[in-house]
Amino acid sequence: MVSGLYELFSSNQMVGDSLAGLAAAVEPGGYLVYTGQPWHPQLELIARALTSHRESQAWVMRRRSQSEMDQLVEAAGFRKITQRVDEWGIFTVSLAQRIQ
Repeated sequence: MVSGLYELFSSNQMVGDSLAGLAAAVEPGGYLVYTGQPWHPQLELIARALTSHRESQAWVMRRRSQSEMDQLVEAAGFRKITQRVDEWGIFTVSLAQRIQ
């Protein structure tokens, strides 16, 4: 399960490396649950509140479209099976299976 982590990484290379590590750990047929946050109505507020680890500079999370995130998951060796989205389209939960 990967939740709320990849918004911290600005680089798709870092996300891809993490997903590759998960793919190496998950046997074929195993599952990956991952979340997404394609947008957020309070993004500016969150950025200004989370400055402690950025030397008082605003932190803006790296939002990825669902398609972008799904492509990264697929490139790591998983096949997306299903997805759920909240009624506002802010949060997604997806299930993917490790392919051989």
